Amino acid sequence: MKTRVGLPIIGAVLLLVVAAPGCATKKYTRNAVNQRVTPLEQRTGELEETSRRNTQDIAKLNQDLEDTKGRVDRAQNQADNALAMANKANGGVDNAERSVNELRFNLDKYSLQNTVAVNFKFDSAVLTPEAKASLDNLSSQIGNKSNFVLEIEGFADYVGTDEYNNQLTQKRADSVRRYLAEQHDIPLFRMYIVGLGKSRPVADNHTKEGRAENRRVEVRLLTRSIPGSGANQAQTGQPQ
Repeated sequence: MKTRVGLPIIGAVLLLVVAAPGCATKKYTRNAVNQRVTPLEQRTGELEETSRRNTQDIAKLNQDLEDTKGRVDRAQNQADNALAMANKANGGVDNAERSVNELRFNLDKYSLQNTVAVNFKFDSAVLTPEAKASLDNLSSQIGNKSNFVLEIEGFADYVGTDEYNNQLTQKRADSVRRYLAEQHDIPLFRMYIVGLGKSRPVADNHTKEGRAENRRVEVRLLTRSIPGSGANQAQTGQPQ
């Protein structure tokens, strides 16, 4: 009986002795694997975070590029519009230069025929009866002739500011032009007006009489003759 009981005990002891190294080996293996896996997991997490940040940076960069492209497009449109306006302005300047050259060419052919001066009361742009009579006389010299222009220049005495007198003399010149257009059917395109203020006095501004003479509008009749123009054309009043 003793022999049979001892054998199982010995076998169990031997099994424990044999199994013990196996358990130790598995534990060592798990520890070794964990030591290698844990850094890899940490590294993987770092790479994922880096990838996420890179994705955000790329998205922001793309947005910045789109914004920059939009600003460049707007700037290009503004530059194109500015160039178009500049070209248009240059075209206007060219047209104006051609008009001035044509006007200068035509004016060179005009000669002075008569000059009439009409006077105004102090601080007034209203034509007096005497002024109207002088303008009527000048208009009778024009008749139905073509190829004429009227230069109408307004002046003032020295009383008042330059700005006020410039405006006043412009009104005086306009009163003359309006009277000639309304009462004598003179085309507006044949009359050129300007207010010259205190400039070019013809008398002493320190005397009452002198100031009265300086408050005036001078009207100059200039005509030009065209060789070969017929009498019928001159009576039509049309420009040659």
